[in-house]
Amino acid sequence: MSNVDKLSQFNSAINHYAEAQRAKILQDIEAYKQKELKETEATAKLESERLIIKEVAQERSNIVREMSHKELGARRALLEKRKQIADQVFERAEKVLVEFTGTPEYAKYLERYAKGFAEIFSGPGTVIYYGERDEKYKAQIQQAFGQECTMQVDQKIQIGGIRAENEAMHLAADNTLDSVLEDQRGWFEENSGMAVV
Repeated sequence: MSNVDKLSQFNSAINHYAEAQRAKILQDIEAYKQKELKETEATAKLESERLIIKEVAQERSNIVREMSHKELGARRALLEKRKQIADQVFERAEKVLVEFTGTPEYAKYLERYAKGFAEIFSGPGTVIYYGERDEKYKAQIQQAFGQECTMQVDQKIQIGGIRAENEAMHLAADNTLDSVLEDQRGWFEENSGMAVV
């Protein structure tokens, strides 16, 4: 075999080996690319899932916050409406009570409570308070009380009725229509059916 043939076979063997190495390198590169691609895809998928979870949680939080804000606003509006209704009811009740103070029954009401005070306030030093509009009933109240007492106008009594105090006995009683009406506010809130839950 000649040197040229040997050299040709050697070149052919080297080329064949180089091609095999090249194919192996390309295969390794492709395998590496596939591996890196899968890892990148897995990382990207994980990142996107985390991002989606974070976005969903953020959106859920925003929705809860918005709903809470709207619910609070609705409660405020409902409370304001309830207050308006209660105020209207009590304004009407006050008008009815003021009308009552112009009737003959009102004088009997004052007498009845003055007599009731006489049973409780038996010692000297009792002061009976009445509203300025009830000045005309002063003598009638004092007579119904039946004992010595001081009669005094109380500017806080706007609607009517009477109240009594005796500092020596450490006693006070309030039968003013103002306080009776005010006492009904708590009852009204509990029993009106307008509770905000």
